[in-house]
Amino acid sequence: MKNIRFKFIGVLLLMALVLGSCKKWIDTNMNANPDAPKDVPMSSLVPAIEANMAYTLIGGNDYSRVTSQWMQYYNGIARQSQGESNYIWHDGDVDNVWNTAYSGIMENLVIVISKAQSAHDNMNMGIASTLMAESLGFVTDIWGDVPYSQAFQGLGQLNTPFDKQQDLYPKILALLDTAIARFQATPLVYESGDLIYPTGDASSQAAAWLKAAYGLKARYTLHLCKIDPTSWATALQLIKAGALASNNDDMQFAFGANVGQQNPLFQFMDQRGDIAMHKVFMDMLSQRHDPRIPAYAAPGVGTNPYQGADWGSTGDSASGPGPAVASPDSYVQFLDYTECLFIKAECEYKANDITDAKTDLINGLTASLNKWLPATDTLVPLYITIYTGIVDTMTVTLYKEIMTQKYIALFNQAETFNDWRRTDNLIGLSPNPLTSAVENVIPRRFPYSLGEKSYNSHTPMNVTLWDRVWWDVGSKK
Repeated sequence: MKNIRFKFIGVLLLMALVLGSCKKWIDTNMNANPDAPKDVPMSSLVPAIEANMAYTLIGGNDYSRVTSQWMQYYNGIARQSQGESNYIWHDGDVDNVWNTAYSGIMENLVIVISKAQSAHDNMNMGIASTLMAESLGFVTDIWGDVPYSQAFQGLGQLNTPFDKQQDLYPKILALLDTAIARFQATPLVYESGDLIYPTGDASSQAAAWLKAAYGLKARYTLHLCKIDPTSWATALQLIKAGALASNNDDMQFAFGANVGQQNPLFQFMDQRGDIAMHKVFMDMLSQRHDPRIPAYAAPGVGTNPYQGADWGSTGDSASGPGPAVASPDSYVQFLDYTECLFIKAECEYKANDITDAKTDLINGLTASLNKWLPATDTLVPLYITIYTGIVDTMTVTLYKEIMTQKYIALFNQAETFNDWRRTDNLIGLSPNPLTSAVENVIPRRFPYSLGEKSYNSHTPMNVTLWDRVWWDVGSKK
């Protein structure tokens, strides 16, 4: 492999010499492709990055749908999805999401950051730093050690070393610090290409992104709670400092109803449809008489249209994913207000501020109900009234209830997998019990990409789905 690489580089160098000598007699602009410009403006790069993140990484079927099966929102009932629910997930299965995260998302964010620095563009520097922090966070949370500090050099670094996750987390937080500072700096010029917060003016755009940066910093700070017991207090300060303050502040990406612009889960269900709502999740919602059921689940068949598929079921009569997440124009959530409220409630509980923890637990549920149900739905105030009476009597079970309600509110979001790991399954999920499962233990990470293992000698080998990432301390299984 080393000889092949050297030969390849040699060919490139030879081509460079030939082209350099030809400049005197060949017009190098003769065959320029106007549809593939050498320099792309930030106003075009930013929306393309946001769309790619929403479609492939944050809402992608190779990421959130797989972790959502492991977290028992969905059950695989056929083909590859059935294998994923049996914890069959190989290195070749993650090539697409790995490659897109690096070459389609983070590499382009490096370009935007460089352009923004050169142009002294505070807005784009803040946006790109925020998106890079979340992209790097997603990548390292699912794989652990990953390339970063020496990545994105093209031919200058073909065998990229991996950064330790404990070295990456300070970089994630530093990126968010940069974003926070830039969104509060001047001058600020409105970024017209931004599809997440297209507010129409620079001031409100920067204010919206600032809240998202504070909220994301609280999220990633909280991931470290197993190794740093001060994380809860720090995360609480960040939420209070200026995180999302209403559902209107949600950091989310809107897909369109037209073909080619549709939500990734909708496309998956339209083309394959080999997952159904899981019996575990649907039973949880039913037992709680949760009014979000019609938003989370599409009706199945039979006398009870809202039911989940049990382990090993073909799901013939089960519900599928509902309009909240699987309509053509369903949003993909990067960070929402409900998550911020549940972070706040958890941190208040850890600070022994039980009264405020209960208040924010109820506020989190209320925000989630208001997000997914019609404003005219009379069930919402009644449900909250009844639930408030139940919460008032809680003591030792309060922490589990906070995390359970967060699990329900963050339906279809990969952040649930991080919560499940860092709280060591506080919500009490049981693993797939079937003999068809590779292990009767819920996985804790992804395998490394087959392509990376094949061409990068620094890639860690012999990693299993049940090995833990750095911040997820504990025994192997």
